[in-house]
Amino acid sequence: MGAYLVPAILALSSLPAFVAAALFARGAGGRPAMPAAARLMRAVGIAILAGAAGLLWAGDDPARRLAVIVALALAVNGLGLLLLLRWVRDGTRR
Repeated sequence: MGAYLVPAILALSSLPAFVAAALFARGAGGRPAMPAAARLMRAVGIAILAGAAGLLWAGDDPARRLAVIVALALAVNGLGLLLLLRWVRDGTRR
């Protein structure tokens, strides 16, 4: 049970990224659809799911766990930076 708890929590934490992607894709709250933001949020969700799978693969090996955590942090933060840059760039066009 303990070996699966952290990956399961991490996998569940990807759900808000997929919900946000769906909202961006259809344009919620009277706002227009933002397909580029939706793609980036789906990529964030997939990166988090990949991190959960990576933690399952890492098991109790501390070096593998560290590698998965660093890769996950770089992927999610990099995608978040791309999303922020997209919003800034789109905001300057309006």
